[in-house]
Amino acid sequence: MSTYFRLLRFAAPYKWRFAAAIGCMIVLALATAAYVNLLGPVMEFLFTGKAGGMGALSWISPTSLDPGKLHDAMDQEKVLRLLPWLIVAVSVVKGIAWYGQFHLMGMASQRIIADLRQALFDHMMRLSPSFFARRHSGDLMSRLGNDVQSVENAVSNAVASYLRDGLTVVVMLANCFLLDWKLSLITFVAVPVTIVPVVRLGKRLKKVTGQSQSTLGKISEMVQEALSGIRVVQAYGMEGWESKRFREENRRWLGYMRRSITVRAFSSPLMEVMAAVGMALAIAWVGQQVLHGQLSAGKFLAFIAAVLMLYTPVKQLGKVGQVALQGAAAGERIFEVLDARTDVPDTGRTVLPPFREEIRYQEVSFSYGDAPVLRDVSLSIRKGEVVALVGGSGGGKTTVANLLPRFWDVTGGGIAVDGVDVREATLQSLRAQMALVTQETVLFNATVRANIAYGRPEIPLAEVERAARMAHAHDFVAALPKGYDTVIGERGVLLSGGQRQRLAIARAFLKDAPILILDEATSALDAESEREVQKALESLMGLAGEGGPRGAQRTTLVIAHRLSTIRHADRIVVLSGGRVVEVGRHEELLATGGEYARLYRIYEGGASAGSGRSAEAAAEAGAAGGAAAEAG
Repeated sequence: MSTYFRLLRFAAPYKWRFAAAIGCMIVLALATAAYVNLLGPVMEFLFTGKAGGMGALSWISPTSLDPGKLHDAMDQEKVLRLLPWLIVAVSVVKGIAWYGQFHLMGMASQRIIADLRQALFDHMMRLSPSFFARRHSGDLMSRLGNDVQSVENAVSNAVASYLRDGLTVVVMLANCFLLDWKLSLITFVAVPVTIVPVVRLGKRLKKVTGQSQSTLGKISEMVQEALSGIRVVQAYGMEGWESKRFREENRRWLGYMRRSITVRAFSSPLMEVMAAVGMALAIAWVGQQVLHGQLSAGKFLAFIAAVLMLYTPVKQLGKVGQVALQGAAAGERIFEVLDARTDVPDTGRTVLPPFREEIRYQEVSFSYGDAPVLRDVSLSIRKGEVVALVGGSGGGKTTVANLLPRFWDVTGGGIAVDGVDVREATLQSLRAQMALVTQETVLFNATVRANIAYGRPEIPLAEVERAARMAHAHDFVAALPKGYDTVIGERGVLLSGGQRQRLAIARAFLKDAPILILDEATSALDAESEREVQKALESLMGLAGEGGPRGAQRTTLVIAHRLSTIRHADRIVVLSGGRVVEVGRHEELLATGGEYARLYRIYEGGASAGSGRSAEAAAEAGAAGGAAAEAG
């Protein structure tokens, strides 16, 4: 129930809709009871002419009449003429009430689910990358899809049925006791006996439902992994292995569903048997009462009708209870995500002005869990500088870059932009200062124009084209079937790697942020694509005099494995073991023969190993000799 109590806050904006729906449900329950009160007395009057039970009609008579006066005023023909109109009138009232409660509850429920889905998506957008590093995207998709759908079924069907059928049960029970309280006690004596097994079955069903929902999440994970890596799967001939994994998980889910169906199938016959027991006891007792004239046939018929009409909503409540339990289990998985807290809370109050001086890392340390990645890293980047980060894999280069826009937060030390700690700045004003181009190009299944002007549909096409020209992308975009209106597929699958990367660069051009982060933007490209992308990057950094509207050089933090791409950086920072071990320009670091020179030999010197020493190695030797001569 706690899950549904939490859902109440999503229902608060629609409380008047719910109130109106409940009003319609009350009318519906009373109209249902009216049928029961009419049936027995009217049938007795029509077939026997006795007025003993006709007091039930006094509420529709024009004057207050007791049964005797009603008998004098109405004969069988008059009742026969009145009864059809009465049935139609009650039916119309029931129909209007049913439509009202169904429409009001249906729309309110759908609005609640839409708000819940929106809240879940918005919350995930605010969570830091560390949350997604710990969670599989397939499972999150299952929560946003399957689990929200289960909650929708519960709210739309179960909650509405609980209110509607619950009110009907209350009204009909009260009606039964008003007709004959002794008969009611005998009839419903079996009801308490069913409570214990029903509660136990409900707990078991909720547990099995939670397990099945979790398994569905794992199935979604496997599907996403297999489809996103389909080329690797097929290249290694692992289709059968993936199919076997999927089959095993599918069988596990089927096992949970088998247990769930067994529990659900048992609950309905249990309630039916208990109802039959109560009915049998009532008939056995009532038979004697009717034979001895202690109970009128009309009252007995009305009571039996009430019990039969009571049985349908009770059975329906048992069915929707299973849906409600499934919704509760799914709701717990949804609220688990909604309760997740981001590792980078947006608690800053300072709105950063446009960047003007420097970025400073002050003895920064960082750990992923218990694994230290950075240790006392100090670094300053002045406005307009191009600073490159190099080092072996796992040295902490990408972590240094990710800490600046606060994708993660430092665990020691601090990072300041123009003297303001990034944790004291609002995330929006901080990230508005930065543009990002990564090795893994992120494009969306939309048009070229929409991808370049991401989230800014009001940008004129001329500005989009200008950004594409500066990114050396306009020529290939113009050659596409619909030019800038061409849809490029999921993750830009219809484009080559170099084309995708140049669109990402064009996006950064259009943002025109003063701080630029380039994370191995050319490492996954072939030589020809790399040359084109490198030209675009040089334009973006301002090294080619095309950096923006003012031609100013952007402040750039570059991460690169191919060291030849950062030869012209103002400074190169070498990281090893999470520490800064060298800082200098390309020629200076080669001359020292330290870590940078070693990396240069590994990454660049082997490019032409078959033809002796490479040009880069010769340049290194020349630079080292020149430095030695100068020192001498």
